[in-house]
Amino acid sequence: MKNIFLCCFFIFLFENKQVIAQNKSQEPIKKYKLQIKAYDYESKDIVEGTYIKLFNLTKKGLVDSAIVLDGFATFTLNKGNNYDIIAQRAQYMTRRANFNAACYLQDPKKVFCVSGINIKNVTKQADGSDFIEGGIALTKIKLNDSFKFGNIRYDVNNWEIRPEAAKELDNLVQILKDNPEIVVELGSHTDSRASEQYNLILSQKRAESAIEYIIIKGKISRNRITAKGYGETELLNKCGNDIICSEVEHATNRRTEIRILGFLPEGIPMDLKGGSAVSGYKK
Repeated sequence: MKNIFLCCFFIFLFENKQVIAQNKSQEPIKKYKLQIKAYDYESKDIVEGTYIKLFNLTKKGLVDSAIVLDGFATFTLNKGNNYDIIAQRAQYMTRRANFNAACYLQDPKKVFCVSGINIKNVTKQADGSDFIEGGIALTKIKLNDSFKFGNIRYDVNNWEIRPEAAKELDNLVQILKDNPEIVVELGSHTDSRASEQYNLILSQKRAESAIEYIIIKGKISRNRITAKGYGETELLNKCGNDIICSEVEHATNRRTEIRILGFLPEGIPMDLKGGSAVSGYKK
């Protein structure tokens, strides 16, 4: 009798666990609507045709994408997940944003912790979920725009890539991957010490060494990047030949710069993923 009782008791527990698990699985996943407006950083005008990709960091992978039409693109987000957003438009610098769900767990009053996107308004929908309105500012790329990388340093009379320089070049690789249509020049600059001819040769070798690293490590096409050694021809201060300067002043002149030369004709590849995203206004 005792054995029958124990058997029935364990069957009861097992069936109840199944019911509880089934009820949990049937609980609706809470969702948010995120409406993104892409606009020009300077003019504040809407940037139509912006390609926006949504990555779920919790589940690892691209989950949705849309093109901004009539000013907006709207996405559905699951509560508790962590998202990366990438906004791309030809002749604009790619912008990254993040919605960090960990912050929501710490403070339920917050919808998300946000970086790279301006939250304009949060309202409740009929079903009680949040409708989030945000904006992403895109910066127009101008020909001959330049970006300085001061931490790409080399040993004296050497052009081999040092470990700390490799980390900075990795940042450059990411810029080139994020902006697959830009064509750039990598320019290497020296200080004024040593002869002008020597500095020209040394800077050219350093520029070529950096490009080899970028092409091999980042798998960047060679037709997108060229090397240019400037030597001491473009000093940023008064520290020319025979001028006494501090090491800090000389270091200012030793730098690597990226200059925008143009754009590839094919532009930014768009692979629209069929999801719940909507191009345009949706509430």
